[in-house]
Amino acid sequence: MTNLLLDFLALTNDVLQAFIVIFGAAVVLYNLGRSQRSSVIRAFTALVTFVVIVYLTELLASRIIVSPSAESWLRLEWVGITLVPAAQIHLSQSLLGTTSPKLRHAWLTPAAYGLGLLFLGLVLWSDWIVAGFVALTRAPHLEAGPLFFLFTAYFWAATAVSIVQMWHARQQTVTSAARQRMSITLFAFLAAPLGVFPYLIIAGSPAESAPLLFWPIVITGNITVGIMFGLLTSHLIYFGTVSPDRVVRVRLYKFMARVPLAGSIVLLVYVLVSRSSPVLGLPTETALGFALVATVMLVEWAIHAYKRPLERLFQLNDDPDVRRIQELGERLLTTRDLHQFLESVLAATCELLRTPTAFVAAITDEGPKLESVVGPLTEEPEAILQETELRQLAQSRPNGNRLNLETAGDFILWRNYWIRPLYNRTGELMMGIFGIRARAAAPDLSQDEEAVLDKLIDQAVAALEDRILQQEVFAAVEGLLPEISALQERRIAARFGGLPMIAEPIEEELINDPEFKSAVKDALSHYWGGPKLTKSPLMRLKVVQKAMDEHDHNAANALRAILNQAIELQKPEGQRSMTTTEWILYNILELKFVRGQRVRDVARRLAMSESDLYRKQRIAIENVAQGVATLEAAAVEGERKSAGGNQ
Repeated sequence: MTNLLLDFLALTNDVLQAFIVIFGAAVVLYNLGRSQRSSVIRAFTALVTFVVIVYLTELLASRIIVSPSAESWLRLEWVGITLVPAAQIHLSQSLLGTTSPKLRHAWLTPAAYGLGLLFLGLVLWSDWIVAGFVALTRAPHLEAGPLFFLFTAYFWAATAVSIVQMWHARQQTVTSAARQRMSITLFAFLAAPLGVFPYLIIAGSPAESAPLLFWPIVITGNITVGIMFGLLTSHLIYFGTVSPDRVVRVRLYKFMARVPLAGSIVLLVYVLVSRSSPVLGLPTETALGFALVATVMLVEWAIHAYKRPLERLFQLNDDPDVRRIQELGERLLTTRDLHQFLESVLAATCELLRTPTAFVAAITDEGPKLESVVGPLTEEPEAILQETELRQLAQSRPNGNRLNLETAGDFILWRNYWIRPLYNRTGELMMGIFGIRARAAAPDLSQDEEAVLDKLIDQAVAALEDRILQQEVFAAVEGLLPEISALQERRIAARFGGLPMIAEPIEEELINDPEFKSAVKDALSHYWGGPKLTKSPLMRLKVVQKAMDEHDHNAANALRAILNQAIELQKPEGQRSMTTTEWILYNILELKFVRGQRVRDVARRLAMSESDLYRKQRIAIENVAQGVATLEAAAVEGERKSAGGNQ
C-alpha cells in the first residue's frame, strides 16, 4: 500500500513538472519575437529558459533506467541551476533600469553570467561542485562535491542581490498601481530560486527511496512555483509592447489556451489512459489513439465555442467600446462582400428583365470602375469604361445631363445599354452607374418591372454608399493611429516607473523601436513646426545631433533637414511626373508634408482616391523611415571611424 501511494505521489509530481515544462516552454516561444524589443523580456525569457532546463532534465533523469545516462542528464541539469542566479540579476537589473536607471550597475550582469559559466564548467568537467550519482528510487540526484558550499553561497548571494535590486525598483515606482504590480513581481520573483536549487544534495542520501513525507513537500513546492511563475508572466508580459493591457492579456491567454493548456490536457489524458487501458478492455495503442484525437478535438471545440463567454467572464474584452469594435468587424462590408451582393442584385435584374447582361460601375477619382457584372459584355469591360461619353457621364450632376445622349425617363440610352446613374440618398453625389443590356430600342418596362427594378437599384445604391462611408471611417482611423500609438507608448512608459520612465527611452535603440516609423510619421506631420517635430524622439539620433552644428544648434531645423534628405532619397531620376508610378511616393511626400497641401488637393493632383493616397502614403513614410535609419547608420559608422582614427 505504501509503495502504491509513493508511486502515485511520484507520478503526480512528474505530471506537475511536465506542466511547468510545457507552460515554461510556451512562455519562451511566445516571447521569442518580442525579446528583441525589450531588455526586460530578454532577461525574463532567459530566466524561464534556465528553469525549464532544470525541470525537464530532472523529469527525464527520474525516468531513465541506466544510471550513467541518468547521471549525464543530472549534470546537464546544472546548465539551468548555475545560470538561474545570473538570469535573476539580469532581470532585476532590467526592471531597475525601467524605474531608476542611475541605480543600475552595468558590470553586474556580465559578472554574474561569468561566475555561472565558471561553476557550470566545474560541474561538467570535474567533481568539485557535485560528485557521484545517487540512484534514489523516483528521485535520483548527485552528491555534493568539496566546493558545493561555495556554489551555495554564490546562489543565495546572487538571489539576495537580485531581491534587493527588485526592492529598489519597487521603491522607485510612483503610482500605487505601479507599486502593487512591482510588489507582486517581487513576490513571484522568488519562484526561480525556490524551484531550482538542488535541495536533495543537502537532504542526504536515503538508502532505497525517498520518504513518504518528501513527496507532499515537493508537490506543494511545484504547485507554488507554477503559480508564482504564472503571476510573474502575467505582470512582465506588458514590457516591449505599446498595446493596451486588455489586448496583451487577450493575446497571452489565447496563446496559453491553444498551446500549453491544450498540450497539458493531452498529456494528462495520455497518462491516465495509458495506465487504465486494461480496465477498459482495449489495447493500449487503440485506447491512446482514440483518447488523444478526441481530446484535441474537444479542446479546440471548447476554445472556439466558449472563447467570448470566457473573455467576458475574466473581463478580457468586456469594455463596451471593445464590443462595438467587435460588432463592427463582424458586420464589416468587405470588397468581396460588396461584389457578391451586387452580383445577386444584377442576377435578379437579369432574371426580372429577361436580359443577358447587367453591370455596376463605381465612380472613382480615376473614372468609372467596374465593380460587378453578370453575363457577357459586348466588349471588354475596360474598353467600355474608358469610353469618353461614359467618363463624362460620371462627372454630370443630378437632373443636369450635359451630354448629348438620348434619354428615356430615368434611363440614358447608350449604345445597346440602358444606363441608370446611381446617386446617394441626398441626390447630390453620383456614386455609380447601373447598366442593363437593352432588350428593346427604348425601355419598355411594365409597372411591376419598374417597381421591382427601383428596389434593386436602391439596394445597389445602399451598398455603394455604405462602402464609401466605411472607407471614410477607415481613413479617419488611419489618421488617428499615430496619436493612439503615442498615447499608448506614454501609458506604457508610466506603468512601472512614472515620470522617470517617460524621461528615458523605452527601447535601447531608437532605430530598432517598433514605434520608430510612427515617430517619423509624426515628425513629418509637423514638418514646418509643432510639438511632434520639436519634441520628437528622433532628436536623439546621432545624425540629427550632428546636423545641429550646421543649423545654428536649432534642433527643429536639424531634424527637418534630415527628414528632407530622407525624402530626397525617394526621388526617382529623370523628369518629374505627377501620375507615373515611380514618382507617386515622392510626390505624396513632397506635396503632403513639404508643401503642406491638404489630402483632398493632393489626391486630386495625383489623380487618385483619398483611400488610395492613404495606402500609398503609408508605404512612402516607411521608405522615409528606412532612409532616416540609413543616414543614422552612416553617422554612427562615421563617428566610430573618427574615434578609431583619434586613438
